[in-house]
Amino acid sequence: MRTHDDDDTAHDAATAAPNEDESMSSDDSPSRTPNKPTDDAEASTENRSTADRSPPTAERPVSDGGRATGFDRIETRHAVGVAAILAVAAGLLVAPGVYGAVTGPDGTVAVVEIDGTIDSATAQHVEDNLRDARTNDSIEAVVLEVDSGGGLPAQSERMYAAVDRTASVMPVYAAVDTLGASGAYLAIAPADRIYVAPSAQAVGSVGVAGTAPAPSGPNAGTTGPDKRGSDPDTQRERRQTLANLFLENVIEQRGDEIELDREEIAHADAYLGTEAVENGFADEFGFVDGAVADAASEAGLDDYRVDARRTESRIPGGIPLLERDDGTVVVADGADGELGDGLILAVAPAAWDETVGDDVIMTSYTGRLPADGDATDPTTDDAAAENGGDGE
Repeated sequence: MRTHDDDDTAHDAATAAPNEDESMSSDDSPSRTPNKPTDDAEASTENRSTADRSPPTAERPVSDGGRATGFDRIETRHAVGVAAILAVAAGLLVAPGVYGAVTGPDGTVAVVEIDGTIDSATAQHVEDNLRDARTNDSIEAVVLEVDSGGGLPAQSERMYAAVDRTASVMPVYAAVDTLGASGAYLAIAPADRIYVAPSAQAVGSVGVAGTAPAPSGPNAGTTGPDKRGSDPDTQRERRQTLANLFLENVIEQRGDEIELDREEIAHADAYLGTEAVENGFADEFGFVDGAVADAASEAGLDDYRVDARRTESRIPGGIPLLERDDGTVVVADGADGELGDGLILAVAPAAWDETVGDDVIMTSYTGRLPADGDATDPTTDDAAAENGGDGE
């Protein structure tokens, strides 16, 4: 709303401004009024003295030759322009929020990628970027862009803790593309909302797997019977301890949403996107863009920028996963094709269409193991049993 003070300011500004139009000859500039004055009028105007150009007063009104100022000379285009500028300026002073968009975004939504097998580099990437989100005043919300079947349990737990800590201070949403399972699902469980693509192949799979090399003789290459932790009972206990921790964390974070009971969750099934929404492992169908928009809305951001934090190119030698749709998984180290005794992985099943190597076998899966022997490689079950695994 304009005030009387605004009118006085506008009047004074227009009075003080030099009249550049009057310094131009009639030949150099177009007419400034709707009706072009007569030659006599122009001559009369040019012959006026400087003193005669004083502002109009009660004794000398505009109609008597006084010079119009400010909004009095509203019929001239020049004055209309001045009036418009002053009106806009007054509007900005009264209601700056109307033009808030031109001052920059209200805040930032950080998109942190969780991609591929979870190892130390993945965990460090997530921890660093979430720590930055918590300490950067411009970041108001986080979206986790997920496409991972899991990986190492300890690193998955590190990511879980980082997500949980961040969700306590700002909205954290997760969007699963194709895979969001096992260790990756554990990592995103504390998110405020989990979105999945309807065609997502594996969501959930709350369990861990154990691996061992092929039999090579009792305690070969060790200085004691438990040096490599190869005691079957010890390995089984370790796996179950981790599986229970995994299960408790998921129930703590998603227990109110998941429609399955504890035993069903512990089966470690991996669900399609449509199934995950139905049973509560995910909240709704959606993709990254929708998650970003909803997270921004939750943070109260009408205008925001997106800061994508991508995973760096991975160095060869990680843990490629070859998965299967029956609840089992086999893994191999990309560096030399061998794994140590008792390595436990939080990885999810999906498909097993090729072999990894004769020296790598599946020893157990804390979820529901296949009932028949041909569910794993034909040579795997016997070897797994000999090494203390749960092959059937």
